[in-house]
Amino acid sequence: MRMKGIASKVAFVAAFGASLVAPLSAYAACTQDRAIYSDRDDHYTLAFKPAPEDLPAVTSNEFTITQKSDADQKSAFKLDGVVMWTQGVARPEGTVMYNCPDGDVTGDELEACMVWQGVIYALKEGAEAGLLPKAKEPAAQALLLPDFAGSLDAFDFGAAKPAEPLSWEVFRFKECAPEK
Repeated sequence: MRMKGIASKVAFVAAFGASLVAPLSAYAACTQDRAIYSDRDDHYTLAFKPAPEDLPAVTSNEFTITQKSDADQKSAFKLDGVVMWTQGVARPEGTVMYNCPDGDVTGDELEACMVWQGVIYALKEGAEAGLLPKAKEPAAQALLLPDFAGSLDAFDFGAAKPAEPLSWEVFRFKECAPEK
């Protein structure tokens, strides 16, 4: 009788442990170019997408950051982002833009539509930080865009200003977009 009680406890602990591990492994089973993240307050979604093959080789990722409106849950606000790896000491340099013109843009035009630029860090359990994985590598568990909230607040969006301020610069893995 005692063995049966221990066996059922072991089975419960194993099942409970598996339920904790399953969500954690979801990001590892997803490639970075399909990973979707959300901020702590679930106001903003950061979604990676496969980069077109005609982009320069230093471009490893493209993404969008959207804010949902409360009324209809459609995207009310959208930013575009790209990640390019720097020369020398390789770092994933992220650039977030708003309403940039299409085609060739001048330095002044790019500066006028650039909301944020900086290194994107991948965060792991135990407060470990690494660099953003490249497109076809396993997705990061969480992302840190240092001072993105301050840049978002300081940028002049005119009448299109985001309805909700971004309070946190950490985006946690939410789901994996299906392969296309």
